[in-house]
Amino acid sequence: MVLSVNGLRAWKKFQPFEVFGDYVPMQGFRMVVQIAPEPSSLADALEKRAATAELLDPALARSAMRAGLGLLSSGLVSFAYANAEETLVVVRSDAVRGQGDSTAIYDALVTRFTSRLSLLAGREVAVTGKLYEFPDTTVIRRAVVTLVEEVEEATPLRSSIRLGAQLRGKGKAFHPSMVETLEEQTSLLQSNGIDMDALPPWWWRGVAGAVEASGELSVYDDLPHGDAIGELMPD
Repeated sequence: MVLSVNGLRAWKKFQPFEVFGDYVPMQGFRMVVQIAPEPSSLADALEKRAATAELLDPALARSAMRAGLGLLSSGLVSFAYANAEETLVVVRSDAVRGQGDSTAIYDALVTRFTSRLSLLAGREVAVTGKLYEFPDTTVIRRAVVTLVEEVEEATPLRSSIRLGAQLRGKGKAFHPSMVETLEEQTSLLQSNGIDMDALPPWWWRGVAGAVEASGELSVYDDLPHGDAIGELMPD
């Protein structure tokens, strides 16, 4: 298995904002969509690519992030945060105007992400998504800051699980129970020649992109720390 992004504490905190079915956001509320490869499907891709891929398969990770940032070109999204295991997008405030719009937008974004990631990965990757309604951009900004911080904190575990999937693909034994502690994670990574300090910022924290009201697109591959992350998001 691969670390499920839904296992991060941040997503548990966001559960009160999750919505089901079609809806029209209340005045001032914003629609947010979380999209991620299914952990088992991502693990399968890592295993099958293991013979030729680099350690941790950074090419597959970049494909996932490109698929996420690619949603900025849909005309439906004003902000996107993407890492190797998931994407969060903020839907434009003017995109959801009536009944049926939210479902159509959700389906369009998940379909675009799935097709793009599968094309870039060279194999079909199953994808899942969730729909949220946040009260305003201030809350969304805080949520993104929290998410990025927890993604960074979980990087040793995320990396260990990805490496473990590759080891299985090479016929070696691995189970997530082997890397439950930071010491175990560090040992596995170091014993396979992975220097965590040498990994790029995007591996630790992901990337982001924003579309301003003017249509100008900005991409950030070295995210700032603290509340400055949220400031990248347009109103």
